[in-house]
Amino acid sequence: MWKLFFNVAYAFSFLIIFPRARRHFREWTLFGYREKLDDLLATCPELRNRKMRMAKGGGCLAFIFDEKDVYKVRKRLSEATTVFPRLEREMRITNALRRYCTVQIPDIKIIKGQKFIFYKTTFIPGVILANLPLTALNAHSDEISAQLAKFLKKLHSANPKSIADLQDDKKGKCWVHSDLCSNVLINPKTFVITGVIDWEWCVWSDPSLDFTSLYSRRRKMRKTEITAKTLAKYYE
Repeated sequence: MWKLFFNVAYAFSFLIIFPRARRHFREWTLFGYREKLDDLLATCPELRNRKMRMAKGGGCLAFIFDEKDVYKVRKRLSEATTVFPRLEREMRITNALRRYCTVQIPDIKIIKGQKFIFYKTTFIPGVILANLPLTALNAHSDEISAQLAKFLKKLHSANPKSIADLQDDKKGKCWVHSDLCSNVLINPKTFVITGVIDWEWCVWSDPSLDFTSLYSRRRKMRKTEITAKTLAKYYE
């Protein structure tokens, strides 16, 4: 759907008479997607013959090839060339924490194009937890919360030495994802957690931050007992 939207909107932009307005539309409405896609294909020409779709969320655009490989890039042109330190940090954290997690998390590889910096990761199928119907969330809250509690217990117990330099003991006592609500992926048929994505905001902090982010950032989640049940199972 997003690929069609961007392609149609880009074609529409040729009808904008004034060059400055046309450039602004492409940069701020379409996030410079064509320029970024061209840069990615020039850097990785083997992608040209693969089936591609697009997605967007948070601060990134995603180019998904054959439902196997995902290439993400920052939406804003001003961020797309200065984001390397943040991507490198996220890559270090996910590489260090992966063996401690009970669900799949991204395996990140940084790709430097001629103009932009992309990060490549394996596609993890599933539906965002908070995007499931409220009736389904309530009906399957027990199995979802049990999986979340197991995942969080392992994550909060992890203390890999390879990222010890990123810790600040004055601000917390464990690694937390801190944005779970929008980044837990669920198989909508089995209600098994397939993965946890977007570790950009992972920090050394208090474990309560994960429970707060799970509960407070989506109104739908506040209408379920998932957070309360997760918390109870976490401390069992």
